[in-house]
Amino acid sequence: MRNDPQYPLTFSWLLLALMIGSFAGVATDNLSAAYAIVTLVTSCGLVWRAGDPPILPFILAFQWVSVTAGYWYERWYGSFPGYYRPGDVEHTMFLSLTGLLLLAIGIRVASQLILSRTRATAEDPVIAAPNLVRPLFLVVMASYSVEYVYTLSAREFGSMASFVQRLLEFRQVLLVTLWLEILRSRKHLAWLAVSFVWATLPRLGGYYSDFKSPVILLLIALAATWRPWEEGWWKRTVVAVAKAAPVLAALLVLLLVWQGGLKKNTRLAHDDGSIGVAASDRIAFFAENFRTELPLLFEAPEPYVEALVERMSYITFFSRVLEHVPAREPHAEGELLSMAMQNAFVPRFLVPEKPELPSDSYYTRRFAGVLVAETGTSVSIGYMAEFYADWGLGGMFLSILAFGLWIGVIAAMVRVLTPAPILRFAAMTVVLLAVADFEQQFIKGFAALNLNAMVTLVLVRVASPWVMRSAQQTPVPPASDTGHALPVSTP
Repeated sequence: MRNDPQYPLTFSWLLLALMIGSFAGVATDNLSAAYAIVTLVTSCGLVWRAGDPPILPFILAFQWVSVTAGYWYERWYGSFPGYYRPGDVEHTMFLSLTGLLLLAIGIRVASQLILSRTRATAEDPVIAAPNLVRPLFLVVMASYSVEYVYTLSAREFGSMASFVQRLLEFRQVLLVTLWLEILRSRKHLAWLAVSFVWATLPRLGGYYSDFKSPVILLLIALAATWRPWEEGWWKRTVVAVAKAAPVLAALLVLLLVWQGGLKKNTRLAHDDGSIGVAASDRIAFFAENFRTELPLLFEAPEPYVEALVERMSYITFFSRVLEHVPAREPHAEGELLSMAMQNAFVPRFLVPEKPELPSDSYYTRRFAGVLVAETGTSVSIGYMAEFYADWGLGGMFLSILAFGLWIGVIAAMVRVLTPAPILRFAAMTVVLLAVADFEQQFIKGFAALNLNAMVTLVLVRVASPWVMRSAQQTPVPPASDTGHALPVSTP
């Protein structure tokens, strides 16, 4: 793969991966640890394109955590986290890490191929737009105000649920754009904090951990200010980490408390009707229970750590699939892929008679041989395990590569087809978050990615004239390739 200045980390991080991986292997006397480090650093370096949001490195790093978290916990505590017995953890981790490398290669090849044949090979200049901050702030605050008086749920719309969900998520494009403009101008930082709290508060105390979405989006926006290909990046990194450490520590405590006890208490309260429907009731319940759980965390942290790692780790079912298929259950021979294509490209609102998808738990019971519940919950085996269940190892790796190629195509097309450069960063981030989870069912994740791209591109085209007028700018044609113009300025 040729050295492209638009991907400045490819070879430097490959060398860094080999150095750190070798050190980790020697220090731990374990090849799995070395390979894990090499995979993380190499794959992130492959897909991080200068000028684009760090969403693709985030996706790979997030999935890497799902692959390796249980392994690190087992090496530290001597037991694998979780209720279900895992299969061969190291073998499963090796296959999963290899899959992540193939995913990264596919993303890189497709996106680079498309962008090299369009005017988007240039780093389009994104001029700071301080005039946009105020109107965008008002729109964001108004769009998130709805949840304070009514709990929005796409499920209420039946066959249109997926489409409505994407409409609701478009608010995130405006939210991230607001944050980027504030970070670029380094003014109105209080508005950033206010909008973050405003978007997060009504999600606290919900049945699902929806509050994580604004947190993830904010972390990605902040990460965009980190440009490790520039001279002196080490010094800026140390300063940035020191400033971010208190925030990251607070987020870690929040996740530990939520996963260690608050999540269970919240769902039980929703099931027995003890939480009111008003946002204030949910927020009050969350705050009260958080105060109760916090001292317990500091008194005995290990159960909370195990609960969090158990939730983040997601190779247990994959390892059981490797044991179960084809020894007890034959390969599906393309059944799951056929269902994914039908689910993605045959809209239910046009074809109401389209068969309902089986639950995630059905495939877990079938291909992993694990008797998980099929009602009241949904437990998937993950997209790589689905590929293996369909085709075996060879077909699994080819499917992962093809999936990576498609993600690269979507990433490149969103970048090329977003008419307002100001919106490009946020549009790419929100669209690609659909494939962030290692545990996702491919049948649903593939459809979500495509629908995300379609709906978001339509809406950014509708919103672009207003955004550009508010910013008092006109769309700028691509400039020569300098590799320096980024959506966010560096510190």
